[in-house]
Amino acid sequence: MYGVLGATGHVGRAVANTLLAAGQPVTVVTRNLQKAQAWRHKGASAAVVDVLDTPALAAVFKTVTRVFLLNPPANVAADTDTEERRSVQSILAALEGVSLEKIVLQSTYGAQPGPHCGDLGVLHEFEEGARALGTPLCCVRAAYYMSNWVPLAKQAKETGVFSTLLPVDQKVPMVAPEDVGVLGAQLLMSSVEETGLYACEGPHNYSPRDVAAVFTQVFGRAIQATSVPKADWLAYYRQNGFSQQAARSYAHMTELFLELPYDHSAPLHKGPTDLEAYFRSVFTG
Repeated sequence: MYGVLGATGHVGRAVANTLLAAGQPVTVVTRNLQKAQAWRHKGASAAVVDVLDTPALAAVFKTVTRVFLLNPPANVAADTDTEERRSVQSILAALEGVSLEKIVLQSTYGAQPGPHCGDLGVLHEFEEGARALGTPLCCVRAAYYMSNWVPLAKQAKETGVFSTLLPVDQKVPMVAPEDVGVLGAQLLMSSVEETGLYACEGPHNYSPRDVAAVFTQVFGRAIQATSVPKADWLAYYRQNGFSQQAARSYAHMTELFLELPYDHSAPLHKGPTDLEAYFRSVFTG
């Protein structure tokens, strides 16, 4: 039996769907009863559990042999550093003393130690904590998700312009979250000897100007990207519903994302989905 956290999100859903398509037994973990029922209709088992309920989560882990771990994102209106570390610690505590064949953990490009750098610090701690369990472990570090651009589509369609914190001509690795999920499922099903860090990105790097060009093709109107100056990053996050703590953490994460080189030492998996194909699947079905 395979366990999957985060199956109601893009990556976890792709993990669970890939496992089901391969004829594997799957238990998804969700705190939403309605979504649990939807997975049961698809042939999966479902455990309705909040990841902060450590004893209940541990009971689920004892029923599976391999598990995909994904730390749920915190509400940006809260202190995301504190909340996301709470869920990481609960998941890790639930795994203590549980005998598993293999763990696959979802992480990010640029994961590194640091208390206030968003996912970069939180997921690095998640990796280290999972490694300390001694269970065979794969950590999948994913590039910038193409899905991060989807919330900007409404502004782009209505005004012909969207704002981004990235310099308009800076190309960065991007990936469709579904491609990351497929890799996660493949690693989960592979031999226990297949462990370590894995990098996952799409077939091409893109800049915000490239994103605007693809939006133009998909929406049939001219669209441009504009960059928010670094001095205005905090205000931008605050205007978009982030708490003061979350805004500072995300601004620091953005700075590191743009300025630090990527670690290319991990084996690189290139997902097949390019940006146009991804946007068309999202916006035109």
